[in-house]
Amino acid sequence: MNLRFICWYASLLIFLSNSVYASGGYDNGSSIDKGNIGIDLTWNPFNHWEKGQSYAVISYGITNKLNLHGYYSIPAKGKDNYYIGIFYQFIKYKYLDLATAIGIRNYNPKFEKHLFGPQLLYSIHPLNKISIGGSIVAIRNIKNNYKLIGTTIDIGLILPILKNNKINKGIYSIDFTIGAFKPILWKPDKGLWHPTYSFDFKINV
Repeated sequence: MNLRFICWYASLLIFLSNSVYASGGYDNGSSIDKGNIGIDLTWNPFNHWEKGQSYAVISYGITNKLNLHGYYSIPAKGKDNYYIGIFYQFIKYKYLDLATAIGIRNYNPKFEKHLFGPQLLYSIHPLNKISIGGSIVAIRNIKNNYKLIGTTIDIGLILPILKNNKINKGIYSIDFTIGAFKPILWKPDKGLWHPTYSFDFKINV
């Protein structure tokens, strides 16, 4: 595992003071509610997949509908990049959540700067425990008068592995998410879609 990713993740856990939640895929349409922190982790072990990445998605609930959200990504090849934005959930039904967001992606070291917007994020809950979540994101080049580069699409199937009593501290839920991502800045080895996965932990600390 990349040492920078380990140190960054460990430091984050030390400073958590509220309940920790996780979401499948890069992001979806469900708010994490006021005062909660959300974490989703994906690891590309020893950069095994040439076009894979290790990344963490983080959200914080300012209100029940308004979140700060972002990610830090370490690709197997290329530059680290990170995103931070504002997320707003405008629909919350039994079987469907919809949200929008706007934010900026930077590269480290500085290389390009992109505006993510507009965004449509969604969560579909066809069954009690299984969900489908993802996003549709327009990406614009800030340094080129916000010219549209293209639109990415992300979709994931969230499958529960473990459910415990969340009153107790520690891990009370583990989900496995498998999905697909349609990039615009690079081309997958086969077709238009790149497979993705993540393990999602819900923790009371």
